[in-house]
This record gives sequence, structure tokens and C-alpha cells, in this order.
Amino acid sequence: MRGMRKGFIVAAVFCLAILTAIPASAAEKLIVFHAGSLSAPMKAIEDRFEKANPGIDVLREAGGSASMARKIIDLDGECDCYFSADYMVIERLLRPEYADWNAMFASNELALMYGPQSKYADEVDSDNWYEILMRDDVTWGHSNPDADPCGYRALMVLQLAEDYYDRPDLHEEAMAHPGRGVRPKAIELIAQVDTGAMDYAFEYKSVAVQHGLPYVTFPPEINLSDPAYADLYSTAEVERAGREPGETIITKGQPIVYGCTIPTTAPHPDLASRFMQFVLSPDHGLAVFESMGQGIVGPERVHGEDNVPQSLEGLVQ
Repeated sequence: MRGMRKGFIVAAVFCLAILTAIPASAAEKLIVFHAGSLSAPMKAIEDRFEKANPGIDVLREAGGSASMARKIIDLDGECDCYFSADYMVIERLLRPEYADWNAMFASNELALMYGPQSKYADEVDSDNWYEILMRDDVTWGHSNPDADPCGYRALMVLQLAEDYYDRPDLHEEAMAHPGRGVRPKAIELIAQVDTGAMDYAFEYKSVAVQHGLPYVTFPPEINLSDPAYADLYSTAEVERAGREPGETIITKGQPIVYGCTIPTTAPHPDLASRFMQFVLSPDHGLAVFESMGQGIVGPERVHGEDNVPQSLEGLVQ
């Protein structure tokens, strides 16, 4: 009798172990690629969305906007929703083969971020930042212009600063500066500046705000934020690696506008549409972006508007 009872208990424990190892229900997966500069707001949006939709697990991957787009194209990266720091990345790389439409939803501006240990932090300002960067003992950096819009925008700021500050050789001098460093993604510069490994870095103002780091603002004539200076911004241009090996493209300066889309290869298009609804809602995603230092542009400007999913028509005009 004792043997039978012991066997029953062992069997019950074994069955219980199997049952607890099996999840009650597998969550639906939603794959999101986004610019590194959107990491903080997208994390907040993910938390809100998953709380409102407990059966959905949002899987985010951050990186340079161009790199994320190329992952969709060249590496067959599965992606349900894509958010770029430059809407033109979607136009140049994804449309029309990999994306039917492109909605602009947020803006930003370039700033010079520094940290508690940065040299000359007590004297740097909007009038002398470029002089301080060129000092021999100062280290500074920007992200890779071939992979990240923040990188080529940093070079545009330096070009535009030549006329604004009457420093004709500033861009050339900056490119040859021994303290200049280039990192794959702008988001990687934050830790270096915060720890003192680098004194200054070109970054989006919103990123500096989100990470509580001080920053120098640039005049609107050079910070790429103001549509009124679009013609002036277009005088700056950067040669970058193109989509094909050995190909180069010229990117001209323009106001910073973020874009988003649902790729044509999205594995979960219906779920992607639901998430995009949440992100573009003034009460949800757009409110998060605005609270974290980014301007909102609508989204009222859309490329391929005839192809926008019906569920988004009220949000994307």
C-alpha cells in the first residue's frame, strides 16, 4: 500500500512538472526595427502596448536606420514595423519593393552632447563649441554616416557651421582632427560621453534629454530642425555608401523628419497594423515621443497614401 502511494505521489509530481513547463498560452510575437535614437520612447510605448494587449510580446531591435533597412533587404530580416530617423531612408531603400507607404511622424534636432567629465564643460556654449572641439586635448565623435542618419547629419552641421561662424575650413579641419571618433550607432556614444571616455558627441537633442546629459544647442540655421531653412540645409551634402557594393550616393541636408512603415514582407501584418495604430495615436505613441523631447509633425505627410492600410486611414492623412 505504501509502495502504491509512493508511486502515485511520484507520478503526480512528474505530471505537475510537465504541466508547469508548458506555458498556458504562447504570446503573439511582433517584430519591430527602429532607429537607436528612438530606444527610450519605443521602450515606453512597448510597455504601454503590452499592458493594453497582454497576449502580445513586442520584440524590438534598435540600430542605425540604414542598417536596419538593409537587414530587411539583404538579410531577409523579419520585421513587422519599421521606424527610421530619416524618412528618406524608407524612400531610398525600401520603397516600392519592400514598403508600400511611408508616414512622417516626428522631428528632432542635432545637438552637441557632453558629460560630467568632459573637458571645458564649464565654458562650452552655442558660440564657441566648434573652437573647443578643435582643441588638441579634446575627444569627440559621431556615428557612422554610412549606417546612421545621425552620422551624416553631424557632418552636415559642420558644413553649415562654416558659413554661420565664418570658419571656411571647419569641416575639413574636423575630419582630420586626431580626437575624432566614429562609432557604428549614435546610441553607442552615450556611455562614452557619460563615463568620460569621450568629451563630446553629436547626438539628437531628444536622446540627450532622455539620458539626462547636458548639451549645447545649435542655431536653427544649422541644427536641421526648421523647415524654414530647408533651402539652406540643402547646401550641405555627404557622400555615402549606396545599396550596391561600390555604389555611392549623395545625401543633401534637409529638416529632420522621422518616417515609419509596415514592410511588405511583414510576417504579422494585422498585428503590425494594430501596433502602428497605437504608435501613431495622439493619446499613446505620439504623446510619448513629445514627452521625451521630440516634435510631432502629424503624421500628415505620407508617401504612397493610397496604399496605407484602412485601419490607419484616420491617423495617417
